[in-house]
Amino acid sequence: MEVGAMIEKNNDVCYNTRKSRLYNGHRRGVISHIRRGVYVPSYLNDKYVIACNSVENGCLVYHSALEYYNLHTQSFNWLYVHSSKPFRAFEHLNEIYIYKPVNYIINPKTDNRYENYPIRVTSLSQTIIDCIRHIDLAGGLEELMNALDWIEKGKLNEKEMVLCLDSVPSKSTYQRVGFLLSLYNEQLGLSDDFFNHCKEKMGGNVSYLLSDEDCDSFNSEWKICIPKSLKKRREYELF
Repeated sequence: MEVGAMIEKNNDVCYNTRKSRLYNGHRRGVISHIRRGVYVPSYLNDKYVIACNSVENGCLVYHSALEYYNLHTQSFNWLYVHSSKPFRAFEHLNEIYIYKPVNYIINPKTDNRYENYPIRVTSLSQTIIDCIRHIDLAGGLEELMNALDWIEKGKLNEKEMVLCLDSVPSKSTYQRVGFLLSLYNEQLGLSDDFFNHCKEKMGGNVSYLLSDEDCDSFNSEWKICIPKSLKKRREYELF
């Protein structure tokens, strides 16, 4: 029995036979029922395996991807999962799996530590762009900044990040990406070409890093309103 085995009623005989086998396997504790029509071997309890193999083309995204890369300080009991087919949130072993689709997946990482049950996760470069685009899904600004603080030089792929940015162009996203990554560029080592691309695409309007009521300072280079506490925090980290 493979992860994500689904019951489909294409043929009454096959359907009933398979349903009976799944029921008996579940009763004996050999397989576990994940959600409607989906079963997994009971020995597989890795939440990342469940996330990626119990839905169609499952892939870890946003904060769940940060968590996979060990770039997190907060641990949630839910996972954000991209799928090619929408699904209702479901719970298994005290973890909640939530459908959070992304508009593109560029060069995802595939982890085959469990034979036949791959873990798919957005690349680190896409994960960072996605999280800056939707800071709330990254666990908040502080969580995102902690992640950026732990990324080593050479780990981010500029070409991938540009592809991600240009796939769903947004002037405010170019501003947020350029501003935040420039704060950490001494360690990230991104080129001037990358930041120039962001500046060329961002336009001349003022944007907000967070909601306007949380922003009480202004960065003129990136034309972006930011929380004053962010600047103080970064200065403290550098000190």
